[in-house]
Amino acid sequence: MLADSTILKTEYGDIEYTVEGEGTPILLLHGAGGGYDQGLWAGKVFFGDGYKFISVSRYGYLWSSIPDNASIESQAAAYKTLLDNLSIDKVIVVGVSAGGPSATQFANDYPDRCSALILISAVSMGPAPGDQDPFYVSIIHIIQQSDYAYWLLTRFFQPAVLDLMGIPTQVYETFNPEQKELAQEMLDIMHPMSQRYRGTVNDEKMIEFYTVPTDNLGAPALIIHAKDDALVSYKHAENAHSKINKSQLVLYDTGGHGMLSQMNGTRVLVKEFLNESTY
Repeated sequence: MLADSTILKTEYGDIEYTVEGEGTPILLLHGAGGGYDQGLWAGKVFFGDGYKFISVSRYGYLWSSIPDNASIESQAAAYKTLLDNLSIDKVIVVGVSAGGPSATQFANDYPDRCSALILISAVSMGPAPGDQDPFYVSIIHIIQQSDYAYWLLTRFFQPAVLDLMGIPTQVYETFNPEQKELAQEMLDIMHPMSQRYRGTVNDEKMIEFYTVPTDNLGAPALIIHAKDDALVSYKHAENAHSKINKSQLVLYDTGGHGMLSQMNGTRVLVKEFLNESTY
């Protein structure tokens, strides 16, 4: 367990989480290679102040365990257990990258607990055309297993590592100083990387045959993606939009996987969407 996180023991294994800030509750579900700390980073980038962030380390990340028969459905059920424990009735659910499937699943399975769903560069199905080439994914896996290799590469080859993570070099070159600092902060947060590797492998297994559930999904949804995302193709966003009735799709031409170059516009979009859909 890290200094600013808490462990909740549940029937779905240990759930590591943290709660930060005051305001409207937002459940933050991080991407591959992340943890509750990466979730908080995404909250800061895309939402700013005025929210109560509940950020979870998903199955296998940092100090969250992987239960037997781990699935997207049981991961969503674990979030409900956590919210029950925190006496939080309704949340805005945010799924970033590989956090997308369990965010969507939660919105579908517990409609009375979800006021809105926001998907950012999110996965919505198994592998899709345009996703990161398996060769590059295997390089990421190698880097993930060595904390020293990860530290070395993120210190001296930052643009190359970001390129592997779906932020093209030409996008990185447009970053202003604040965006470059946030990109470095994201890379720093993911160190030590080896503690996040089990979760990444587990994600791949759980997501392989995933499809967006639509039988119960009533919350309004905002789906944001960049067309030049080199890690998770924007086809995932189009797929989610086609299946979720009350969804709004926003596709940027550029921004890469992290969409840092679009963060100011995205904050405005998110605020407008939440004002319209939750009040």
